[in-house]
Amino acid sequence: MNERKATMNETTVLRDLRMSRGWSLEDLADKLDGAVSRQSLHKYENGDSTPSPSVLTKIAHVFGVTPLELATGPDCLVGIKAFRKRIGLRAKDEKALRTQFVEEAQKRFAVQFKCEGQLRTQDKLQGLYTGEEAEKAASHLRRHWELGEAPILNLTAILEDHQVHVIQLEASEKFDGMCAVAKGASEHVRGYAVGVRRMEAGGRQRLTLAHELGHLVLDTEDEDKAFRFAGALLAPQKVMIRKLGEKRNRIKKAELDALSEELGMSPEAIIHRAHDLEIITKDSYTFWSRLLRRNGVKKADSIPKEDSTWLRRQVMKGYAERIITEAQACDWLGEEQFNLLAGEDTQTTQWDLRKKTKAERAELLSRAAAAAESYYNNDRFDCVAEAGEVYDDGGLA
Repeated sequence: MNERKATMNETTVLRDLRMSRGWSLEDLADKLDGAVSRQSLHKYENGDSTPSPSVLTKIAHVFGVTPLELATGPDCLVGIKAFRKRIGLRAKDEKALRTQFVEEAQKRFAVQFKCEGQLRTQDKLQGLYTGEEAEKAASHLRRHWELGEAPILNLTAILEDHQVHVIQLEASEKFDGMCAVAKGASEHVRGYAVGVRRMEAGGRQRLTLAHELGHLVLDTEDEDKAFRFAGALLAPQKVMIRKLGEKRNRIKKAELDALSEELGMSPEAIIHRAHDLEIITKDSYTFWSRLLRRNGVKKADSIPKEDSTWLRRQVMKGYAERIITEAQACDWLGEEQFNLLAGEDTQTTQWDLRKKTKAERAELLSRAAAAAESYYNNDRFDCVAEAGEVYDDGGLA
């Protein structure tokens, strides 16, 4: 065995991988079929020694990562696939946005690796339907993700559930969106990310997310194909025909607004989709496009904005499971947001109590008792109990 001292990064990665799976040192030793003892694993984690290349490979195999990742952390390089902008975006602003996007993507991959113990994707999206028509590709992806034909209520959540990281950027209206693919040294895909403007109107935000997803799924930089994919994903052809009919001469504003709200698309996007499917004529499309522009597309877009929650959820989950330290959580979320999420009186565990002095423990328990007494003596509790209103959290309000 090589007795070289392991680096801090090596020891941290091994411990993080083990803890992310909820394994003890004995559990890991058992999974290695006696090839490495519990004592040796303990030394590796403490940095007292480092495994030989053959042992490193065995441990990496158990975790489902590469030996390089076990030694150094997540092996991935983020490369921007497509970047969309409008006329007037300055070169320095574009460069800053690209840098910010890549840094935010790398942060999410680091958190994913730390909390889940590996970088994985449920689907190999890039080029999944290369060469297929956008309509067919969107239909296949809906079926693959088991979305059916129902409206997608929260596209951001759907993407994040399928390991496509959604990054909301502080950017001017001259920025539209971008997407990226993360690859390892072996060129294997390790993850995906899409970027949108944080303050974008809800309908446009969803269309942008679907559009950037189209670039990844079709493995193309063709904007027309990506837009066609986006429309087909949010408003499948069968749904549009069922709602509007195969051919329409006129569409009322109230009808357009209702469909816009149901599908989570701006009225402008609905009209564009209806024209793509030849449900409405070019003249009708031109009329509505001019009308919506005159009234202000943003004003017409009343779809609620979607919020990305993956990073917050994963960091707080890792913090609760003691995979992520408070310092790391503050670094990834920002101290202000972490304190807001954690709360000033974060639930105290037995381990926390053991680290405190007798006086500190007494103070914490006294405050908890006072809070409990105040709660059960609250008149509102009695009123609600009499009314018999039971809430989803299992308690009485």
